[in-house]
Amino acid sequence: MKIPFFSNKKNKEFYLGIFLKEEQGIVMIFLRENDRLELVDREKFSYTNGWENLTNDVDEALYKLEKNLDIEIKKTIIFVYSHLVDEKIGDIKPVYLQKIKQLIKALDLKPMGYIECFEAISFYLQKEDQILLTAILIEIDKTQVGIFTYKGGRIESKKILGRTSDIIADLIEGFEEIKKKSNILPARIILYDSDNLDDTATKILSHRWSSDFFIQIPKVDILSEDEVINGLINIFGEQIKASTSTKVTVDESEDKENFGFMINEDVGEKAIDQNKNILPKTNWKNKIKDLASKLLIILPRKKQGNFKINFSGKIFMMTGIFIIVLGLFINEYFFHQAQLIVYLPTQILEKNINLDIDYRLASASANFSETINTTGKQEVGDKARGQVTVYNNNLSSSETLSKGTSIISPNNLKYFLESEVKVASATGDASSPQPSTIKMSVVATEIGEGYNLTAGTKFTIEGKSNNLLAKNDSALSGGSKKQIQTVSKKDQEDLKTSIVNKAKKETPSIRVLPDEAIASSLSVTDFNKIIFSKEVGEESSKLTLQATVYTTQYLYSKKLFIDKILVSLKPEVKNDYNLKKENIVYTINKISRENKSLKVDTKIKAKAVINISTDEIKKSILGKNQSKIKEILKNRYKIDGYNLNINESFPFLNNYLPFFLKNIILKNSSL
Repeated sequence: MKIPFFSNKKNKEFYLGIFLKEEQGIVMIFLRENDRLELVDREKFSYTNGWENLTNDVDEALYKLEKNLDIEIKKTIIFVYSHLVDEKIGDIKPVYLQKIKQLIKALDLKPMGYIECFEAISFYLQKEDQILLTAILIEIDKTQVGIFTYKGGRIESKKILGRTSDIIADLIEGFEEIKKKSNILPARIILYDSDNLDDTATKILSHRWSSDFFIQIPKVDILSEDEVINGLINIFGEQIKASTSTKVTVDESEDKENFGFMINEDVGEKAIDQNKNILPKTNWKNKIKDLASKLLIILPRKKQGNFKINFSGKIFMMTGIFIIVLGLFINEYFFHQAQLIVYLPTQILEKNINLDIDYRLASASANFSETINTTGKQEVGDKARGQVTVYNNNLSSSETLSKGTSIISPNNLKYFLESEVKVASATGDASSPQPSTIKMSVVATEIGEGYNLTAGTKFTIEGKSNNLLAKNDSALSGGSKKQIQTVSKKDQEDLKTSIVNKAKKETPSIRVLPDEAIASSLSVTDFNKIIFSKEVGEESSKLTLQATVYTTQYLYSKKLFIDKILVSLKPEVKNDYNLKKENIVYTINKISRENKSLKVDTKIKAKAVINISTDEIKKSILGKNQSKIKEILKNRYKIDGYNLNINESFPFLNNYLPFFLKNIILKNSSL
């Protein structure tokens, strides 16, 4: 039997768990101690920009958890919903796997593998119920639904499908696929880890299911988020125990990430022994008896001669007293423990401040090409042309017609002279004048077939008297018109906007250090080079833009920013109070760039906690009766609230705190 008194080794190890779903996740810290895994703390987070900022989102959540633990956690297990896994390739889908790899590399973590959530749920339920699982597990995420059918503890079918606004229609679609492989569906449905589960359960129970699916109304259970996390802890703990019990050689030169458990069998497929407790309780009293019996003095055998041992009553009495005292000492030193949580008085600080902080610029560029259909329209064609004869009936004077003079047809169609001409005056007398004539070329003012005129059309001459007329002896022809597709200014602007938006998503990621934050409102995306395949007005049904786009971002240190906040708040902290970085929460209202620094307008809420020595408190309550604790904490340390839990096997010591400092676990919290 191993007793802590004779061993200084602490078999403790911390692990990081990252539970990833479609739009949110949970970061968890596990502690493994003596083959027992427990959850130390957890932090829930929502993705700020889908999976693009996954590294920053996890880093912020992990920072909140690690601030109270003076440790560095490397070993990491990933938990995922099944729709993130590609069943054909047997691994996380590449689009998500790439982001996880970036996360692991940026935070310098050591991946142990990944576990699908439904396996943890089935393992947890079989362990809790002590029977082999026969049920339908339904995993509901934002846009995906997973359906897993178990019979006799083994999975029979797995179906992932898109989620619509009608959950019943989604389930019917999935059940129909499952029915092709299984005649009868289990009459128990288990929903887990989503919003509005009560509403979903009500819809399932109230729906009139076809007898092809269920012979009787199915029973619907809901698992809370805590139960899901317990399932993750249980299956991970079982994997760790299986891993440590088997010696495994890993080729460190193999260039592959460990994203799946590959040692021993899948614990999700283990059968549950219904007649055996999974975690039997330890009978510490029997251990004390065993220890005491081993420490009894063994008396020597009688040797030659008349030597005799005097078994007087005093010896037996002293031996009994020794055993009792030894048992009490062992119990007190090893097993009498207490956990005390004291709720310390706090000072709340809230204010808006402006801080200047240094920044660094980071940029990246990439080439893009995009093609769109053009939207410009333009009419093209030829103008009608021909010859007309000009008649001058004026006897007194000649007429000069300049180039471009307009002649107008009866239906108001205009034509212009292609050259300047002079028409002589008419001859004869007033009773019988003879008009002078001259022929000249004319062109229609507009394109189109409508300007084609038959011979014999009479024209008036703009700005001239009725003595001056024109007529075409032959047809005016050649006019035509059609509409073509051209490049418009809007087409070019739309292409530029499209490529900028594409660049924001696809430009190579700028390396952001774990301690850095991005001033996203100041980020700049612009063009280095632009080449259009066509100019504005050119005939074309397509327009292509080839461009080089660069993105510039402003980054600043979160640690330095918190340090500046701490300095600005310290003058307002009361005496005997202490303000720590982890108790500062801030919201950035606005960031602007001024000269060589960033000006940050931020809203701050902080909590300062009274300074009290934990060792001093532990010494003052050592061995004290519970009734004295409240008096000591309130009068001496001004502590009004506390929570005390004593673990003691002997009833007569249940009301007393341990007599050894090491057995009092004191934790500080704040009101």
